[in-house]
Amino acid sequence: MNSMRNSITGMRPDPKREIISIGTINVDQLLGPIDDWPDRGTETVYPQYEMRVGGGGGIFGAALMALGANQRMVVNIGRDEMGDWLKSQFGPLAQHWHQSDTVTSVTIGLTHSDKERTFLSNEGHSALFDADMVRKMLSHAELDGSIALLVGNFLMPRLVPDCTDLLGELRDAGAIVALDTAWPTGGWTDAVQDHVLGWLPMVDILLINDAEAAGLLGIDGETFTANADLHIAQIGKKLAPGAIVVVKRGRHGASACMGDDIVSAAVPGAVEVVDTVGAGDCFNAGFLLAFQRGAGLVDCLRAGIEVAGKTIASHPRHYPGLGDLCAPISALLDPANQSKTDFMTFDQVENG
Repeated sequence: MNSMRNSITGMRPDPKREIISIGTINVDQLLGPIDDWPDRGTETVYPQYEMRVGGGGGIFGAALMALGANQRMVVNIGRDEMGDWLKSQFGPLAQHWHQSDTVTSVTIGLTHSDKERTFLSNEGHSALFDADMVRKMLSHAELDGSIALLVGNFLMPRLVPDCTDLLGELRDAGAIVALDTAWPTGGWTDAVQDHVLGWLPMVDILLINDAEAAGLLGIDGETFTANADLHIAQIGKKLAPGAIVVVKRGRHGASACMGDDIVSAAVPGAVEVVDTVGAGDCFNAGFLLAFQRGAGLVDCLRAGIEVAGKTIASHPRHYPGLGDLCAPISALLDPANQSKTDFMTFDQVENG
C-alpha cells in the first residue's frame, strides 16, 4: 500500500506536492440580465457583459492561483485567438497545455435577474480532450502524495471511456483522487449512472452538489432534501472505505460523509450573491487546498464555503486571495503555517 494512504482517513496529502486539475477550460462570455427571450430576427442590447475564464478546470485553476497554491492544470485549448487569451490568463501554468487544431470552446452565459443562468456552448477543443493528452501532460508530474481532481468528465466525451483506467493509474501512482462529475449534458441517464458508479470505487473524494447527488441516486431534488443525511450516507457506501463524499448545498452550506460520520458547515451569515457561475469549482479549490494543508473535515467545508462565497459576491469576477478571506480560513490556507505541527481550527480562533 502506498505510504500516502496510512492516516486515519486513509489519505495523507503532501503539502509540497501540486494540486492537479484534469478537466475543461473555456472562455465564458456572460451577458444579461435576460428574463424574456427575444423575438427571432431582432436585436436586443443588454447592460452587462464580461469575458472570463470558464470551465470546471479553468475556474478551479483561477481560484487556486489567487490563493497562491502550487498547482498543475491538465487541459487542452484550441489553436486560435481565444486559446491564446486563455493561455495569457495563466502565464507559466499554461506552458505544457495541449493545443488542439480546432476552435476553442466558448460558453455564452445568459444571466437572469433571479441570479439563475442559462448556457449555450460550442463543442470546440473540449470534444477532443483524451486520456493520451492527460498522460503526456502528467509525464513529469510528481503524483505520489498529490491531489488530482478530475472535473466535468461528461463534457469531454473522448475521455469518458478511459476514465476508469485513468483514475486507477492516478491511484496506483499514489495520488489522492478527487472527482467532480458536474452536471451531465444529457442528464442523469442510466448510462451516466453506470459510468459514475463504476468510477466511485477509485475515488477518494467525491465533490458534487445536491442536484447531482439526487441524480446519482435516481431521485428528485425534494426527496433528497427531505432526508439529505441519509442520502449522502447512501452515496458514501458506494465509495471505497475511508473515502469522502462532499455535497455542496448552496445557501444551506455543505455536508461531508466519511464512513458512518456526517458533518456539515453552514454559510456564515448573509452572502450578497451577484453571480453563481463557478461557485462549486471555487468551493472545490478552498476545500482541497484546506485538505492538503491538513485541516479537519469541517474546516475543509468552511474553507470551501468561504472561497465560494467571496467569489460569487464579486462583480466583475474577483477570485479571493488569502487577504480577502476571514482570518481563520486565511490562516488555515496560509502555507507559512505548514511548519507548525498544530494550527488553530476555525472554532478555536472564533472562540478565542
